[in-house]
Amino acid sequence: MKCLMKYQWVKLPRSQMPAGKGVMGVWTRLASRAAFRNGQARYYNYVNQVTIGSWAGGIVGLKSILGIKKRNKALELMDKLAQLGYINYELDSKTKKFTYQIKDWVVQCSGEPCMGTEAVYATQGYGFLCLPRNITQRLAEAHYHFDEADVWLDL
Repeated sequence: MKCLMKYQWVKLPRSQMPAGKGVMGVWTRLASRAAFRNGQARYYNYVNQVTIGSWAGGIVGLKSILGIKKRNKALELMDKLAQLGYINYELDSKTKKFTYQIKDWVVQCSGEPCMGTEAVYATQGYGFLCLPRNITQRLAEAHYHFDEADVWLDL
């Protein structure tokens, strides 16, 4: 039998995003909606340049991705992910533009990035999200309490 541990990443079908509200469930939902190639992303009448693994839009879009109704709860989750080193994010107080960048994006799995002028967001159910096999390692190192929603992602 072939050893599966030799692979550095694992493919997760985008159609099977976790339903829980745990840290890794939130991270996978954010990652599944990040750009899968360089280009332009549209948010209402705004056009934003995005790079692989990033997202740009507004708080309403972020709440929709996370499945959360409250702005403060969404920002608390983003703070938690940033503290754990999974993302970088920024909220521009003047324009209200919200952006995040996934730090653990697996470029090798996504193929060669290409430039284009079409929308670049991944859509629900389209393709795969590639997860680094050791994605939960920093949670263990931080002695983070794993809840049931996150356990299945402990690859």
